[in-house]
Amino acid sequence: MSATRVRLTIIHLTALALYRALLRQCAKLPHSPSELKACKPYIQNRFNRYKALQSPSQTANSLKAGYEALDLLYSASQGDQNGVQRIRKLISESESAKRQKSEWHRERAKVIPVKPVSRKELKKEANKRYRILTAKRHPNATSILARPRPVVNGKRRVPVLVNARGFPFLLIKKPQPKFLSAVLDSKLKRRWKRMERLKRLESELPMARDEDEWDLLTGHKEDAKWSGPVKVSLKEVQGQISEGDRKTKELAQAMWKVVLEERKLAEQEEKQRVEQAGKQPTEEKGTLSAGQHDMKQSSEG
Repeated sequence: MSATRVRLTIIHLTALALYRALLRQCAKLPHSPSELKACKPYIQNRFNRYKALQSPSQTANSLKAGYEALDLLYSASQGDQNGVQRIRKLISESESAKRQKSEWHRERAKVIPVKPVSRKELKKEANKRYRILTAKRHPNATSILARPRPVVNGKRRVPVLVNARGFPFLLIKKPQPKFLSAVLDSKLKRRWKRMERLKRLESELPMARDEDEWDLLTGHKEDAKWSGPVKVSLKEVQGQISEGDRKTKELAQAMWKVVLEERKLAEQEEKQRVEQAGKQPTEEKGTLSAGQHDMKQSSEG
């Protein structure tokens, strides 16, 4: 152990012994005056404040002050009224300083204007609340493949087909629902485990074949070959991966069909809105002309 570390350990043990001695003396103080009850938390607070001191001179000064406090506590516990009054004064000054600091912080908070929440922070908080609300699938939610909806309120949102590391999903709006993220994460983990198992079995198959060949050379006959179970497991995991990829491809095709149909309906609805917006000024103009004609006939009459 280095000399520096030994010195630090000695200082640590010395400070710990001093701390315990101070707390023991606090328990021996007279019950009155009542201010003496604050002596123990005062000492705990001071030790906690200065426990990270690194400077040798500051550490030495703190230990010196601690031993002086220990002598003061001892004399007060023996009935020395000067010691009691000095402790009362220290506690009173400490409490007064705390109150002044708290008052300063309150006044400072009144003067400093509250920083307005930025749009970015508001959006971040809204996204956080949305993810909490979408942690579970809504019980009345319909399948995304049930789209397109024949009628929608307002402007139709055309979904976007997104590829999440090989798994498709339709994004209607941002942010992405939390339960959808959980589903995608589960699929990714399941496929990754299968790929790891496939890789492990592919590396085990040559070793199993070597075992079979060794048994053949040595004339040692087994009821089943070493490579048999490995081949069965390999075929099983290959089938699982192929079946999963096939379902993923079918799902992507079905989702793309939904996107195309949604686009078609969105274009039709936009065209209808434009036509209706064009008719409205013409109708207003016709109504205005008819009114002017009636006014003209009235004036001539």
